[in-house]
Amino acid sequence: MKRALLPLAVLGFLAVSVPAMAVPTQGVFGFTTSSTVELVIDGTTTFLAADTGWYSAAGVHHASIPNYFAGFCGVDNCAVEEEIRDFAVFDLGEFTGGATSAVIRLFNPAGGYVSPNPSELFRLYDVSTGVRDLVADQTDATDIFDDLGSGLVFGSRIVTSADDGTFVEITLNADGLDSLNRAIGSWAVGGALDLSEAPAPEPVPEPATLLLLGSGLILGRRLRKRC
Repeated sequence: MKRALLPLAVLGFLAVSVPAMAVPTQGVFGFTTSSTVELVIDGTTTFLAADTGWYSAAGVHHASIPNYFAGFCGVDNCAVEEEIRDFAVFDLGEFTGGATSAVIRLFNPAGGYVSPNPSELFRLYDVSTGVRDLVADQTDATDIFDDLGSGLVFGSRIVTSADDGTFVEITLNADGLDSLNRAIGSWAVGGALDLSEAPAPEPVPEPATLLLLGSGLILGRRLRKRC
């Protein structure tokens, strides 16, 4: 059956037409279900992410969902067309700095690369938002969404469908290393796709239907596996 990135939650039924044009999904790390993100310092010390997640452009975050999809979710997979940015938080324990190299490894499952483009550019960013706010449930935290894709770039990587089923490794640059070495206790990074080359809208041949609850559209934003 068709896999959905951002499913629609429903309780009532009322059909409406979908617009005649739609932008396809353009993203990476789709369908991730657990925090399979690692920070490897100096090639010897590995920290598993203590928390991962995503924020929508509307500022929505579900604390119970560890999915770290990043990119643009189109109507072919989502209830609403919207950019999504991700994050990872690491508990550094007794780490006190002095790292000379560090790599962040993000698992990209089979089918995790979802784009009509042959490749996509994913970047890691600094995060100024406090960890407590970052990992909490949010409904309109557009400032946090903005934070996850702006500021200092800590590293980048071209991702393709060939990266499905593998760890995407991103080496931290000088700014990333400096931030890591100054961190105390916990450290977070944001992630965003470069959407400057968005795919062209695709025609929808037949009007589809969406389900409404009462008088309001229920926008299910949970990222999940094929249903």
